[in-house]
Amino acid sequence: MELINIQPRVQPINPYWLKDETTKLDQIEYCLVLFAGDNGISGENISAYLPFSSGDIVQEHIYGRAPTARLLQQLNKLEYIIDVGLATPVHGTVNLNIRQGTCNFLLGDALERFEVEQAINIGADICGTLSVHKFDIIGIGEIGVADTLCASAITTVISGVAPASIVGPGSAGDKVYARKVDIIDRALKYRQVNPFDTIDLLSRFGGLEIAALAGFILEAARKGIWIMLDGYVTSVAALLARGLDSQADFKLLTASLSAEPGHLMALKSLHLDQIVNLGIHYGEGLAAVLGMCLWQRGCTLS
Repeated sequence: MELINIQPRVQPINPYWLKDETTKLDQIEYCLVLFAGDNGISGENISAYLPFSSGDIVQEHIYGRAPTARLLQQLNKLEYIIDVGLATPVHGTVNLNIRQGTCNFLLGDALERFEVEQAINIGADICGTLSVHKFDIIGIGEIGVADTLCASAITTVISGVAPASIVGPGSAGDKVYARKVDIIDRALKYRQVNPFDTIDLLSRFGGLEIAALAGFILEAARKGIWIMLDGYVTSVAALLARGLDSQADFKLLTASLSAEPGHLMALKSLHLDQIVNLGIHYGEGLAAVLGMCLWQRGCTLS
């Protein structure tokens, strides 16, 4: 599988790295991987972005205008964008599209089980492909309008906590809080979801980008690769990866805590503390890149 290099690659300059006895490296090399997809639940207008408009956000990365892309340009680091479910194809991504957006999970299941499994396998394959480059750490993130709500629905089922205590402002702010809580309540009213079945959870709520992230994280654990999580959605993906294989040795870091209450719950379930709270509530891999950048510069984070 050949990946498209969005940014030029250079050698890092700082010899300091993770405080891990098994990691003895002269140089630090890292990149960012973003999985992109659209979610049917975005049709409920609970995001600051238009429904099925994730492709527009991806284009901002491809053109180098998104904050994350601009930062990566300054750092001369790679960005890989994997399309697993965009409604509209975007030139410049790695196109492994499974379907053009998920179904609205208020109206039925978001995905078929085989689609979830396909996305997980794609994530694992991408990790396997990147592993040959010997990155010391890989930052991961996602682009998917309304996938924060998908993550909140999944967290609600896994934790058994009421959605009112899980849901946060998201990109649209507090004005749609009550509507998002109501959506999850309604979606769960007529469903019996197995909290211990990762495939079932993802098929009920989506999205494809979350499933691919879970596959990527699990494969990274099996290969001993460190992962810098971006935010809430990637933390939920890590929970799902653990559900796929609880015995895997996950090497996870995170550099920010979002405003979503479910994010802290996910991190506690992972027994993971953020190395520093950058206070970023953005997504698109920005916190992951900043976290890796701080590590590269040998900062002491606490």
